[in-house]
Amino acid sequence: MDKRLLFKLAAPLVFCLLLTSLNVFAGVTGKISGVVENTSTGEPVVGATVKVVGANLATTTDEDGEYFIIGVPVGKYDVVVSHVGYEMVQKEGVRVLLDLTTPVDFTLQQVAVELKREVVVIASNPVIQKDLTESKVIFTSDRLKNMPNVISVQSILTNYPGVLVGRDNNLHVRGGRAGQISYYYDGFSIQDPFVANAGMRIMPNALEELTLTSGGFTAEYGEALSGVVSAVTREGGSSYRGKIRMYEAYGHPYNVNNGSWGKLTQLDNRSLSFNLSGPLPGLQSKRYTFFTAGEYLRNNSYLPHNWNISYTGTAKLSMQPMPNFKLKSNFTYYKADGAFYTHRDNNNRSYDFNLDGLPMFESDAYLFGISGNYSVSDRIITQVSFNRFSTKIKQAPEGLLDLHWSEWPGYSEDENGVYDGTIHEDNYGNTPHYDDEYWMTGFINGDDYIPRYNYRESKYNSFNASIIDQFDKHNQIKAGFEYRKYDIFWDDKQFYNTNPYGEVYSSKPTYASFYIQDKLEYEDYIVNFGLRFDYRDADISYNTTPGEEDPIYKEADSKSNLSPRFGISFPVSEKTVMHFNYGVYYQVPRYTYLYTNLQGDISSGLPLLGNPDLEPERTISYELGLDHLIGQDLRLDVTAFYKDIEDLVTTRYYSNVGGGTSMATQFVNADYGSVQGFDIALDKLPGSGYLSASLSYSYMIATGNGSDAYEAYTTYLNPAATDTLPPVTEYYLDFDQRHTVTAVLDYRVPLEWSGNFFGLKVPGAWGFNVVGNYGSGLPYTKTDVSGVRLGERNEGRLPANYTVDFRFNKDFYFGRQNSNFLTFFVEVDNLFNRLNVINVYPITGEPDDDNNAVSAGLTLDQAKLDQLDYLYDHDPLNYSAPRTVRTGLELNF
Repeated sequence: MDKRLLFKLAAPLVFCLLLTSLNVFAGVTGKISGVVENTSTGEPVVGATVKVVGANLATTTDEDGEYFIIGVPVGKYDVVVSHVGYEMVQKEGVRVLLDLTTPVDFTLQQVAVELKREVVVIASNPVIQKDLTESKVIFTSDRLKNMPNVISVQSILTNYPGVLVGRDNNLHVRGGRAGQISYYYDGFSIQDPFVANAGMRIMPNALEELTLTSGGFTAEYGEALSGVVSAVTREGGSSYRGKIRMYEAYGHPYNVNNGSWGKLTQLDNRSLSFNLSGPLPGLQSKRYTFFTAGEYLRNNSYLPHNWNISYTGTAKLSMQPMPNFKLKSNFTYYKADGAFYTHRDNNNRSYDFNLDGLPMFESDAYLFGISGNYSVSDRIITQVSFNRFSTKIKQAPEGLLDLHWSEWPGYSEDENGVYDGTIHEDNYGNTPHYDDEYWMTGFINGDDYIPRYNYRESKYNSFNASIIDQFDKHNQIKAGFEYRKYDIFWDDKQFYNTNPYGEVYSSKPTYASFYIQDKLEYEDYIVNFGLRFDYRDADISYNTTPGEEDPIYKEADSKSNLSPRFGISFPVSEKTVMHFNYGVYYQVPRYTYLYTNLQGDISSGLPLLGNPDLEPERTISYELGLDHLIGQDLRLDVTAFYKDIEDLVTTRYYSNVGGGTSMATQFVNADYGSVQGFDIALDKLPGSGYLSASLSYSYMIATGNGSDAYEAYTTYLNPAATDTLPPVTEYYLDFDQRHTVTAVLDYRVPLEWSGNFFGLKVPGAWGFNVVGNYGSGLPYTKTDVSGVRLGERNEGRLPANYTVDFRFNKDFYFGRQNSNFLTFFVEVDNLFNRLNVINVYPITGEPDDDNNAVSAGLTLDQAKLDQLDYLYDHDPLNYSAPRTVRTGLELNF
């Protein structure tokens, strides 16, 4: 073979290996520690070998019989201890949790003659996690597989106290705004910086662990004010394992022609997913393993013109060419397209009789990461990683999704490049069409569509490096650095009038961070304290004199901040642990707040100006908690919290812009708020029985002077509004849900169980899970028919809501091993088909009456007018989703 050709083929591989030999990002590992003692004498066993089977990690006990193993990937393992003159002992099913220490102690029986056998013990994981200094809920793969409604991360996390889906259909954690949650996938950030949300789908069936930290996250985690979500996929083992899962869904479709929900019927809603893992063929002895998973999801909603089809795939390769050197690579791809339903647009026009006029979307994203760690010794691990993440989404009218807005029918420009087309008149004309009776009643008929185009793309390359030093058995120090370079692009156009608003921009902002944290673990206390440094450079200039003939542009300043973090856990007794944490958290504002309209165009009707010099939003958080074991199988957890929130982004109104009479609003740091409350959770552990259960209650008060960055802007749009000045006192925020209750009941029957039901033998291997959620009503602001506020802000309250979800499964085992089985399952979301009111018209406080009759004087008879009035007011989005039933099969092998 030609040497030059050989070099070209080998160079990329060598380059990747060099990169990985030098991992870290957010954590994806945990720690195992414990003591090994002589069964008869209680004395420590010195020099015993402790091995984590399947992870290729091992160590020996010290002079006190103690040991620790750091850098253990999240998952479930068998841990083996051996020593000359003692029986070998293996503990099965040891669960290693993200960023936590799993205690595993052993007692060894001394023997006169070495026996070639081992004692096997089923491990019991700690009921109380003594080193947990923060509020964290952990969903392991064992827990996820039995829960109903495990379709998305959002549906899973809403089972946790203090987490709710607001009227904006976004996730809120402990009274925080939407977009204050940071998402990590296998340790890499998958945040879409334009909307501050996950930029790709996370497949629940591919996860080994999903965690939400809602208070007290350590210095390792940044870019979040309310919570950190970490999703960790599985790793391949020494044997081949796999799963195939499929389901079909049924629901109650909504009919826009009569404003009612139909009977339970089959929806075009189905899924097919798989995962497969094991050693790479031919390389079993080389410690090379793989994990791969894929999913096809067609999610047709009960709503019309509201669907999405997505394809998601992930592949993880783990390689350990040397005992102290491990490489990992990860590639995940996501692609989706679909349609949105909305009953009324921003100008109160309904497309229910012209559903093709509503927008469609398409999106795709990918994540590539390659990482490696090198164990300098049993105490020190160096880690380096490189990753690239890209996410993009396009939204446009149906039939025009493949065209740029400049290619739409009716678009044209004059000789000066100014729009002089007919898109706005053809689809959104401001002149009433008196021959169109539906238009006069608020409905859009014919071929009209919402004339808006939006395309956004964000991608970044990131380099991470860190070191973990288990200084001694009590002290672990961790430090890390990340450099991230973004490449963003935005293209938006709105043809609502003769002067269509639009902008195109691109930028390459920089983000960097450094952290150092120390974890002290003693018998009487565990301490986490650290410091984080964050830096950003917006990489753009903006017009500081909008409206002036000679604009002055300014380069945006770089921003940096320090965040101290502290947490302590101290065992009061063997059954009681208390913890306290304090932290300062910063988050970069959404890119839409930073980069909108930087050229200072105030010619449109309602100009809004971005601000690249916005300061990071800030939260200072305090938390105090108690974890107590009542008896052997009842655990009580009580946590009180307080958050002081400052520098939230909002908009402020400016008149006489440019020295004239023009008016504009701009994003500024002027909102603030506070949140206080407590969570109580009571868990009935399964123990030796079949029943486990939990009951949690959350009380919270969330106040502030703004619920959303656009709240002030939309208020200024109303010429009749009385709130033209920002509030000077705090009020209850839109997501102030005072009381939430979640109850979970799980009953599992093992394979060897048998029972009788009216004389009929009932086999084992089945179970069911019931989840009930209750939430008190969210606040809203009452107004009159002109939109003028009545009473105080958010003085009204929606009705309380509740739902019950249910899952039943039956396993059918085959083959010689109990790892091969077929599962039949039935899942029911909203078992009792309750239509909870989740939004109302502020004029009446009702979900289906806006107190505004359709136009009189039309040629339609009164019966038709009454029907159209009812349909116009009856917004199905003001109600929660009706019952959904999924039936499916799952093959495990």
